[in-house]
Amino acid sequence: MPAFHDCHSEPGTAPLPDVIGADPPPPEEPAVLNVRYRAGIVGERARVVHAATWTPRDVLITLCGIPLDPSLVEESTGMPCMRCIRIAARRSREADEQRGIEG
Repeated sequence: MPAFHDCHSEPGTAPLPDVIGADPPPPEEPAVLNVRYRAGIVGERARVVHAATWTPRDVLITLCGIPLDPSLVEESTGMPCMRCIRIAARRSREADEQRGIEG
C-alpha cells in the first residue's frame, strides 16, 4: 500500500492546496431570452417581445418587471417591449461607464 504522500490526484482534478487558495469562479451572467405571450393568450397589441431571465423559482421575469408563466410564452422575435429596450440600454451604458468606455 502506498504512503499517503505518494498518492496522486485523479486526472482532471487539482491538488488540494491549489483549490484552497483559488478565487471562486466569477458568477455567470443570466441567460436572456426573447419571449412573448403565445397567440390567443392576450390580444395582438400586447404580444410584444420581452427580454426575460429565469428566477430560482422557474418563473421568467422581464427586464420591465413582469413575471411570466413559462407555459404561456414562446421564444420569439417581433416588436420589442419599449420598457425592456430602455432598461437594457441604460444598463449597457452604465456598464460601459464602469469600464471607462465613453459613448
